[in-house]
Formats: sequence, C-alpha cells, structure tokens
Amino acid sequence: MPPSNSDSEAPLTEVAVRQWGPWTVAGGPDPGFSDSERHTHHWLLTDPQLLTCFRGRFSDHGDVDYDEMVRCLDYVWDCPHDASANVTGYCCAVCGRTRAAAVPHLSVAASR
Repeated sequence: MPPSNSDSEAPLTEVAVRQWGPWTVAGGPDPGFSDSERHTHHWLLTDPQLLTCFRGRFSDHGDVDYDEMVRCLDYVWDCPHDASANVTGYCCAVCGRTRAAAVPHLSVAASR
C-alpha cells in the first residue's frame, strides 16, 4: 500500500515497493534439509561476499537490495500463507509449515 498523503491535497505517486519482513529461524529445523544445509544458509545471509556471489550467479540482474538478493540466492523463503520470511532449511515461524508444504513448486524445482 502506498504511503498516505493526508496532509496535502496533491496525490502521491504510487510506487510498488515490497516491504520485506526480517528473516528468522524461529520455526525450527525443516526435516527436508540437513543440518549442514541449514547452517550454511544461515551463515551465508551475513557473508561479506554476498554481493559478489549474487553478481556471479545473476550477472544480468540490475540493481538489487539485500532482501531481493537473499531470496534470489534461495537463502530465504517467504511463506505464502502468512508472509513470514524464513531462512531456507527452517520451517515457517508463524504457521509451522515446512517449505515443501508451504510452497510445493519450490521443492519440485529444487529437486531437479
């Protein structure tokens, strides 16, 4: 939703800006991932080489912010049921679903 401009009669230009929530591991381990995968995804979220890694894999991608990078790299997934941002390898912190249960098409793509 664009910001309100209640103090002025001039309308604000609508800009589609995604408001990302903070990522979490509070949902507990997702049994579809190994401990090693879980720890790796969590560690990579603060890797000083994150931008370099992103540019190596997505060289044609234009300007990008941190939240978009970690999602493109598949380090974070967003639960479509409650919009919770979860570290890949962890269940949804709000509804408790595994990533495979919450987003089945991601599981199919990841197994190919």
